[in-house]
Amino acid sequence: MLIKRQVLIKSIVTEALKKDLIEKFNKLIDLSEKRLNEINSEEKKFLLTAPSLEPNYLQAIRGRLKEQKEEEERIRESLIRERENIKNLKEGEIYLHGYVDSFVDFKEGDDFFKKLEKAEITLKDGKIIEIKNE
Repeated sequence: MLIKRQVLIKSIVTEALKKDLIEKFNKLIDLSEKRLNEINSEEKKFLLTAPSLEPNYLQAIRGRLKEQKEEEERIRESLIRERENIKNLKEGEIYLHGYVDSFVDFKEGDDFFKKLEKAEITLKDGKIIEIKNE
């Protein structure tokens, strides 16, 4: 029987990893800024047609655009903070990428809790150097 569990993916920090992560976060920040610009353009277009719209509809659309803008600004700020954290990492420290799902094969007689213990994969420059609780 297969049961899903999460596996922590982490990396030992090297200059190559920092460079790669910073490039990826720069691209994500750029995408977020483009999305903010799109929302602002959408809002400007909307305001041009606003006088001819029904007031309740107008208010609903304004609220939706405001929420989208605030959410995208939160995302952008979060990406910028993470990029700054990455810049401050020292070589040899650990960077947590996040979790991926994995499946564990259970058979009768297995220690259920032992098999579900937190699994980890440690990388260095993209190569697996350690697997815990396979």
